[in-house]
Amino acid sequence: MARIDIGHITLNCADQGDGDAFVFIPGLVGLYDAWSFQLDHFAQRYRCVTFDHRGTGESDKPTGPGAYSTQAIADDVIALMDTLDIEKAHIVGTSTGGCILQNLALDHPDRVRACIFNNTWVAADEFITRVAVTRKRIAESYGPEEYVKVSSMFTSGADQFRNNFDAVMDLERRALETIGSVEILTARLDMMLAHDRTDEIAQINKPALVIGTVDDATIPYYFAEDLNAAIPGSEILFFDDGGHYSYRRHPEKWNTNVQAFLDKAEAKV
Repeated sequence: MARIDIGHITLNCADQGDGDAFVFIPGLVGLYDAWSFQLDHFAQRYRCVTFDHRGTGESDKPTGPGAYSTQAIADDVIALMDTLDIEKAHIVGTSTGGCILQNLALDHPDRVRACIFNNTWVAADEFITRVAVTRKRIAESYGPEEYVKVSSMFTSGADQFRNNFDAVMDLERRALETIGSVEILTARLDMMLAHDRTDEIAQINKPALVIGTVDDATIPYYFAEDLNAAIPGSEILFFDDGGHYSYRRHPEKWNTNVQAFLDKAEAKV
């Protein structure tokens, strides 16, 4: 890991492997560690780049108006790619990272080879809003530590607490060690609720794979169906279980299917 100055902010980044670039964007928790079950696998074939979002991990934690939006983090991704001399990349975004990827695919299509939208949405509905507002109230009332614990319940789900507990605790531990202020936590929750590219999403014209999980208690599976229907030519893949972190619960299935998708996308170029 290294902290990299990308011109307007410094991000904590991982950069491993050789070949075509593959950028991994974390979700709302914002930590690159969320992709720990993918990086070693894909680094055998690609140059894999990931990072802690602004406001999380060892990246800078700005405050103030406009510091947090999915657009601001999309701009961070472009600046990071420029700094690392990456012209184009396959890009995956999970949850809020999938919203950031929507911005990239719509506003910077020349920088994107193929898109993987994992457990994400286009615009928050009442369910997502209630989940986000609950997490926000926990942060404001009980502080960052309780926020992290409650967020783990939503994102990992009971299945991973039962079957993948050590990995859940590892991710939670780093979140607790590097957590931002309540001001930052609430600004990032507001960021996810503000995102909405509904009117433009059908303009995405890159190879796209949409992944959803049936028992996801954070982002309902039906958003994957909606996104798949909205993006012309996109493919869809469902996990039955694993919650919001199904890609960590079932990494072999996730990695195998994503690689097969990328193989097809690359064959069309």
